[in-house]
Amino acid sequence: MKKWFATWDRPEYKEWACESKEGYSLVVIRKEPNNFLCVKAKLVMGEKGLPDFKVTEEQNLSTEKKANELIQSWKK
Repeated sequence: MKKWFATWDRPEYKEWACESKEGYSLVVIRKEPNNFLCVKAKLVMGEKGLPDFKVTEEQNLSTEKKANELIQSWKK
């Protein structure tokens, strides 16, 4: 089972990370004016400089409950 850890925990933005072969897997919930943006991404660490952020999936959901359920399914 993957070991996820919180990297941000604010009412408007929540992010979790998990180590992967390429660097880190990320899942994010961002509160927007009319919905919740959910993003699955990879944070790829290079030899120097800032890491590269690559979105692999993105969904907009109407409720925080639905957003949390989606994030939990992505964390499996």
